[in-house]
Amino acid sequence: MVQMTPADQALVKAIPGNDKCCECGMKNPQWASVSFGTVFCLDCSGVHRSLGVHISFVRSIAMDSWTPAQMDIMKKGGNQKCISYISAKGVLPSTPIKQKYESDAAQLYKHILKARAEGKPEPTEIPKKKPYVS
Repeated sequence: MVQMTPADQALVKAIPGNDKCCECGMKNPQWASVSFGTVFCLDCSGVHRSLGVHISFVRSIAMDSWTPAQMDIMKKGGNQKCISYISAKGVLPSTPIKQKYESDAAQLYKHILKARAEGKPEPTEIPKKKPYVS
């Protein structure tokens, strides 16, 4: 894991929609959801963190360390792609953050984005959880 280079930061910020917070529109967002490939402001990062890492895994663009896999997700994502996808599934951008990202549409998008980053086929439904076997 390494800190995001200035070149990678510029690349992530150049992705359509990433010039502002995906939640409130504040300019120059410094936080990201690796889960959704989106960026947001400090205030909205707190709301995303409160969802839990199983919903939205939050990192600082400038201060945290990133794995190559996390960077691949960010490069395949973007605010505009995420918002467009979940909006097309009926979850409006104005939906409260918790409700928006816990929706089936957002959860499926998270799996689609991960598959794209890994070069795997995109799922068409949320993967079933495997039963726990002790």
